[in-house]
Amino acid sequence: MKTPRVAYGNTVRQANKKQRRQRILELAAHLMASEGVEAFTINRLASEAGVSTPTIHNLFGKKSDIIKELVSNLIEKMQGIFLHHPPIDPIENAKFFLDNMVAAFEQDADFYRAAFMSAEQLRLFDPRIPGGLFQRAQQVAAPRKEWYESGLFLGNIQPSTMMKIVHNSNRLGRLDWVDGYIDLDQYRHQVLESILLAYASDASPELHVRLSEEINGLNNL
Repeated sequence: MKTPRVAYGNTVRQANKKQRRQRILELAAHLMASEGVEAFTINRLASEAGVSTPTIHNLFGKKSDIIKELVSNLIEKMQGIFLHHPPIDPIENAKFFLDNMVAAFEQDADFYRAAFMSAEQLRLFDPRIPGGLFQRAQQVAAPRKEWYESGLFLGNIQPSTMMKIVHNSNRLGRLDWVDGYIDLDQYRHQVLESILLAYASDASPELHVRLSEEINGLNNL
């Protein structure tokens, strides 16, 4: 049976629309990285993309919607990485998380600085927004249930509290990096130390010894 012409045409239009959105997103990221948040406007983006301003609005919405999508893409990328066999061991898991985060930032540090700075200014990480960036980013930092089942974590501290502490440690380090107070190596060191200290607060005696050795090793670097 032949594919209906109307259905085929709609599939092609949707594919073209998706490609155009992706190209414009890439242009938006380039503008933010090369010229900064203030220079990034809908009009400028439309001019660079060779489309009308209403087209940008129809495809994305407001400037804040574009920034939110760009930041969301990084969060989705991190979530995807953690779906593919991250280390079970808590210490190695924390290193795995930060190594991948740093690797992502290093690919386009100027863009990510601008995107996160703008996201904070627009309050896109407001924890009161249901299903917003804050909640999604928190999930990346969630402790694994295997740590409790195996007795590595004692469960005296609620997993939701541990998740919040780990997320806040990462967010503070990221803000320090975005503001230029630390570089990416210092970001990794600072956040890893904070995460390991949080883990130590609920660790089994055996894990607590390992965490203490790891933290002291970081401080001796």
